[in-house]
Amino acid sequence: MLTAQTFRFLAGPQGRATLSWLAARDLGDAQTLPLLDALRRDLPPDLAAAALTLARLRARATAKFSRAEAMFFTPDALEQASGEIVSAWRARRFALGGYPHIADLGCGVGGDALALAALPGVRITGLDRDPLRLALARANLAAYGRAADWARADLNDPLPLRGVRAAFFDPARRADGRRLFSVRDYAPPLDVIAGWRFAALAVKLAPGVALDELAPYTHAGAGVEFVSAGGELKEAVLWDGELGFAGRCASRADAGETLWPQGAPPPPLSAPRAYLVEPDPAIIRAGLLGELAAHLGLTLYRLDESIAYLTGDDPPPAGWARAWRVLAWLPFQLKRVRAALRERGIGRVTVKKRGSPLSPEEAIRLLKLDGGGEEAVVVLTQVAGRHCALICAPPSDH
Repeated sequence: MLTAQTFRFLAGPQGRATLSWLAARDLGDAQTLPLLDALRRDLPPDLAAAALTLARLRARATAKFSRAEAMFFTPDALEQASGEIVSAWRARRFALGGYPHIADLGCGVGGDALALAALPGVRITGLDRDPLRLALARANLAAYGRAADWARADLNDPLPLRGVRAAFFDPARRADGRRLFSVRDYAPPLDVIAGWRFAALAVKLAPGVALDELAPYTHAGAGVEFVSAGGELKEAVLWDGELGFAGRCASRADAGETLWPQGAPPPPLSAPRAYLVEPDPAIIRAGLLGELAAHLGLTLYRLDESIAYLTGDDPPPAGWARAWRVLAWLPFQLKRVRAALRERGIGRVTVKKRGSPLSPEEAIRLLKLDGGGEEAVVVLTQVAGRHCALICAPPSDH
């Protein structure tokens, strides 16, 4: 466990040398006892355990941070932290507002303060009630050559800020290693923002946030942005005040592109056509299927009223959607699907699902394929309310 004492050690010369040694080792679970035994020759057990934990967190953090090898984390803080691509994308919206001073409320270990502090000529003040996390945030910004002001504060209390017009709020969405799904359970809960008077406010939310819980804010003029990167839904952001907008938008942070709501009707229904189309998950969460079709300039159809798979006669360009060429489709019955696969010489499948009770792993087991021959993608979904299977060519075979 990382404490103020273990952090001071790990940030010092001996701690840095220990972490450097660990960075060159196999950190897999099978190596836990050998590594701890080696570390305990020179370190007490608590420091040895803290060093190994941090080394492993740094290894995981390379997916989010370019200088992870010099940063400090706790497990919950790393899990909740946005990656550099996403936090930089969000910081750009603040930059467009021209705010000279931005508060990072619930700054944690500084992942978002890093992006905000990179904005030219902008002063950042980070607030958190945990003095250890403030110390980690300060060290993490220093690893990038950036700086901010830091203050210990409980966000449930009046904020120690004067003249700050813009703020980013990152409530804790995990407790004791568990995810918190309701905004009422966040720490602090989302309704704390009712007492704040910022000209512009952004709130980071879980990507699966219940939209009905946001109704009091969206009805008052706030907008919700769903953000993806690398084809994976990363987060939702509630934008209020001067940065607010009507409805829900979808953004691909890695592409620097946003699809805004235009009031387009959802695509009509159709049986599967030449291609199965899966929109980017941010599009799905934002409910912008009609806007997607208009943006791509394609005629697209929905397979089902309640399922976000689309279909069309032409494949979409890469970016906002992925596509698979449909070889066949049929009502879902294991024997019929197995026979259809064998007729095509398909012995290996990847299974995708949306709206099916079967898990991909269970479906593969029940299909009992021999593992030879051709490969295909089997999509378990619904077509006009009926459980169906689509047999598709692998993604590269268009």
